[in-house]
Amino acid sequence: MYFGRNTPNGYVTDNAWDSFREVLGMTFNSYTVQDVEGAWKGESEDTKLVTVTTKYKEKVNDVCRAYVDIFNQDAVGLLITNPMQFITKEVEVF
Repeated sequence: MYFGRNTPNGYVTDNAWDSFREVLGMTFNSYTVQDVEGAWKGESEDTKLVTVTTKYKEKVNDVCRAYVDIFNQDAVGLLITNPMQFITKEVEVF
């Protein structure tokens, strides 16, 4: 999920992002956040790239929709790929 930080009225502050991360934490057991640079409609913007591995696509859609609604965004970028695989110790295989 690509969460742009520019808004029609300014910018998603660090405090606002930290509050939104609570939504991620309530929705997914684990996730990764990276700071990346993106662009939307020709405008460069700071972006949060959030990666999750889940079989619940509707939860991903709900999180994207929440961000759009909370921060008045045009869209959230969503890239769906094959699930991550894990290499574990034999005794810890799930």
